[in-house]
Amino acid sequence: MIIQNISIKLYFYKRYYKILSILLYSTFFIIALVQPVNAQTLKYPDDDGRHEDADFEAWSLFTHIETDDGLQFGVAIFFFTGKIIGIKASGLYAVVADVQKKEYQDFSKIQLPLFSSTTHTVGRLMENYSDNVLERNPIGGPYNVKIEMDDFSISLKYNPLKKPVDIGQLAVSDEGFNRVYAIPRGKVSAQMLYAGKEYQLDGIGIFQHQWGDKPEQDALSDIFALHFNDTTDVLIYHSGTFPEINTMLLSDSNGEYRILHKFTANADTILSVELSNDKFKLDWQFRSPENQFEIKISPSFKGQEIEMLGLSYWLSRCKVVMKKRSGETTGGIGYVYIGFDKP
Repeated sequence: MIIQNISIKLYFYKRYYKILSILLYSTFFIIALVQPVNAQTLKYPDDDGRHEDADFEAWSLFTHIETDDGLQFGVAIFFFTGKIIGIKASGLYAVVADVQKKEYQDFSKIQLPLFSSTTHTVGRLMENYSDNVLERNPIGGPYNVKIEMDDFSISLKYNPLKKPVDIGQLAVSDEGFNRVYAIPRGKVSAQMLYAGKEYQLDGIGIFQHQWGDKPEQDALSDIFALHFNDTTDVLIYHSGTFPEINTMLLSDSNGEYRILHKFTANADTILSVELSNDKFKLDWQFRSPENQFEIKISPSFKGQEIEMLGLSYWLSRCKVVMKKRSGETTGGIGYVYIGFDKP
């Protein structure tokens, strides 16, 4: 009788622990399923390169470069691939800011698979659009850009000076998101043919990579890519309309960073473009609620409206000033990349 009772108890204990194990496994499995995407870890070189399941993907470089004798240029470069009106396309845009002439010139090349050659390499960054190339060696090192057009060419190296930062997800439509990471500062060296002249240039820049759902104009955030003289770097994504976006990457001189969401953003000026009648906000100010810092941004000279995949932006090289709580101020340079002002 005692042996029988022990056997019955053992049976129920085994059954209890089996059920408990199943419940625990199910719980952990459900938790794993609902983990947010930005809890995942970026993997290199895979995440440097193309993500086959993404509807849209873009690599952006905002650079400030100059010659040995002080001629200054800003060069913003955008490589992209994705669905456009249901058609898969790839291409690039390059915008040159000539500080001496205070003017901008943009160049573009759009590739449709049926009519032009586009290739990429899985597992690393290698985008080749009719010999216009963005690549990085899978073991690391600099990012390399090669663009060849009839009236413009550039061979550029971007060597990271700070580690990449996983910014997480940013809204690009009512229900769509892009995963984003950025390298706040890198050393840039370039050879450029522009306006019939060749230049050897060096400087700094910010690199950004995003992928996910196809962006929609009404949900895009403005981008502010800023470098300060004390080697602080700031990358801001902001939209005051639905869905609201307020994300700031603040990277200090040691490469330590914070991602902030509590800050205010205001623009003092609205620019109306005569040809398109589009309106863009300019002369921005950003403040943290604890008054730890204040950032003021103003165009260094007139910017330019550019069309990218049917979307309108205002791109301008700018002067920036950061005032800290201590009263210390530091200046710098940057880019503003602004969507048209939505009523």
